[in-house]
Amino acid sequence: MRKNITRDEWATLVLLLAIGLGAFVRFNPTMLAGYAINDGGMFTVLIEDLISNKYRLPSFTSYNDVGIPFAYPPLGFYLGGFAGSLFGFETVETVRWLPAFFASLSIPAFYLLALRLLGDRYRASLSALIYSFMPRAFSWLVMGGGLTRAPGQFFMLLALVFIVRLYQEGRRNDILFSSMFAGFAVLSHPASAVQTLTSALFLWLTISRTRDAFIRSVFVGILVVVFTLPWWLSVVQVHGVDVLLNAARTGGKSTAVFNLLFFTFSDELYATLIAVLGLIGLAYCLLRRDILLPLWLAFPFVVAGRGAANLAVVPLAMLAALGLTEVILKVLKPAQPTVAEVTPTERNVFLYLILYLIFSTVQFSAQLSSATLYSPDEQAMRWIRQNTPEDSQFVVLTGTTSVSCDSVLEWFPAISGRKSLFTVQGTEWTKGAEFNDYVRSTYAVQECLSKSDIACLDGVVDRADYEYIYVSKLLRVNNCSPLAPQMEFPYFVESLRSSAGFEVVYESNGVLISRQK
Repeated sequence: MRKNITRDEWATLVLLLAIGLGAFVRFNPTMLAGYAINDGGMFTVLIEDLISNKYRLPSFTSYNDVGIPFAYPPLGFYLGGFAGSLFGFETVETVRWLPAFFASLSIPAFYLLALRLLGDRYRASLSALIYSFMPRAFSWLVMGGGLTRAPGQFFMLLALVFIVRLYQEGRRNDILFSSMFAGFAVLSHPASAVQTLTSALFLWLTISRTRDAFIRSVFVGILVVVFTLPWWLSVVQVHGVDVLLNAARTGGKSTAVFNLLFFTFSDELYATLIAVLGLIGLAYCLLRRDILLPLWLAFPFVVAGRGAANLAVVPLAMLAALGLTEVILKVLKPAQPTVAEVTPTERNVFLYLILYLIFSTVQFSAQLSSATLYSPDEQAMRWIRQNTPEDSQFVVLTGTTSVSCDSVLEWFPAISGRKSLFTVQGTEWTKGAEFNDYVRSTYAVQECLSKSDIACLDGVVDRADYEYIYVSKLLRVNNCSPLAPQMEFPYFVESLRSSAGFEVVYESNGVLISRQK
């Protein structure tokens, strides 16, 4: 009776675990939350705008009534509209489930890329397992906003698979596949477009650097431009090229490089096991003068700004697999192991790794599920839709300055149908280089809720600009992480109740709404 299984058999088992368990941890947060994770409110409106316009791209979105151009890459919204029609989902349910579906598809796509770059199924399958459990590899993909981010990641990985094969083998038919998947990435998310382009350039520099490969890359680029032309040409004709440049100007983050220097971007909840293995793999590659993965790890932090970590997790997972297989396991294995078989020591190490990653990642998923819109806020927003004039304007106060993780501010215009003065989603298409300054300008409004009273609010916003104040009385989540204990704002709430210039028109255990008299 054979005691050990072969490496090929082991690789198949590990890959199946990566796909199956990886899909579970991607669907788990939204199953626990019972609603879309974090954001997605604007995207529900974009889908509905697209459907109401009979799937022709509208010039503007109705979201928040601030003249936001419908310039966003539209593939995710088409997919959301078609999925809703096919399965009978409400739009919010589409935004809830479709991101996790595409995030799960990214695991086998990543495996194909790792197989190309690492050269064998054993290391590629282990890379896929590490990628499937790395929190940063899925956290922003499974949120409601992952409706565009997750397809973008999936199609980017597929594009890079064929781009690498194009550089390695020079197959002309890979020009078509590379351009098709790269085009889908461009049509999914602006960051995916940048990441695909810069990664393709980087891979040419590190893998090929030949004239023929460069010419083929140019053909790929031309085909991508042609493939995406119906979208970007329609946007440029209505809004001009500046609207696309505006979005491009919002991606910079000068402090992103510190995430690389301190290796903090894997977002692991407990011991940073993947990051440590990645550092070992990084040292291993540098000692062997194999620079592709180390340079690719650093490259996004130079060119991709705030979205760098979403691309850096790809080489990090491969480096972590190399750190485990080429350093840790070689130290632990017997002096002359049977190369074709997996040793008991290897099995035990893998068993510990899988159990630890399952425990850690399930805990992370449970915490991520708390970053959602809670029932008191949803009910209050639906009351507003039914009981306030359509042109009403609101100051929405939540107490957090983490605008990318503020579900109340982002979902308010989508559910209530009313204008929120300090909701920033969508303004990247209008503010451009001023976007980050605009975001920071909203902090003073939210700080009034936790630090002062209604007089503070009068100092930062004119009462003539709004009719209602919406107060979410409990801050449950900050920076997408649950707060324990939850933060309350009794001082501000009491000052609003006692103010002679306002009257309370709605109050529940979680929300207070006041109207100017």
